[in-house]
Amino acid sequence: MEPSRHRVPAAAVLLVLVAAAAVVGRCGAQLPIPVRTDGFVYGGHAAAPAWGDAVVVEAFFDPVCPDSRDAWPPLQRAAAHYGARRVAVVVHLFPLP
Repeated sequence: MEPSRHRVPAAAVLLVLVAAAAVVGRCGAQLPIPVRTDGFVYGGHAAAPAWGDAVVVEAFFDPVCPDSRDAWPPLQRAAAHYGARRVAVVVHLFPLP
C-alpha cells in the first residue's frame, strides 16, 4: 500500500508566503535616529536654554568605531580652546549596525 498524499491548498501556501514577506519586510538593518534628544553635554555644562549665543556642536559617536575614537581628541581640544561660552558640545552615543 502506498501512503496517501495530501495536497496543500494554494491559498494556504500564498497566505504563508505573504505573512513571511510581511515579517521580513518589517525587519530593518539600521537603528532609527531617536526622536528624543539623547546624549550628554561634554564638560557637564548646563542644558540648552543656558547656551545662549554659543555654537552647538552635536557629535554622533559609535563607542567601538575607530574613526570616532580618532575624532574624539580633536573635538576635546576644540571645545577647550573655544570655551563653554562660545561652543557647546553634545555627544550622542549612536552605535552603527
